[in-house]
Amino acid sequence: MSAFEIVTVAVTFLSVAICFTRYFRTGRVLADLGHQGSMWFDHPEDLAFDERPIEDAIDAPIPHRPLRARY
Repeated sequence: MSAFEIVTVAVTFLSVAICFTRYFRTGRVLADLGHQGSMWFDHPEDLAFDERPIEDAIDAPIPHRPLRARY
C-alpha cells in the first residue's frame, strides 16, 4: 500500500468512528435541531401581546461624527 492509501483508509475509519460517538447520534441531533445556533428563531406569537416588538417603531437617529481629514 502506498502512503496515500494508508492515509485515506485511516481517515475513513476515523470518520466512521467519530460518527458513532454519542454527540452524533440521530436522536440527539434531531431533538436539538432548531433549538441552537442560527436556526433558532423567536416568533412574536410566542410572546405576550404587551411584550411583542412594535413594528412601527422609529430607530434613534445616527449620532453626528465630524469628518476626519486624510493626510
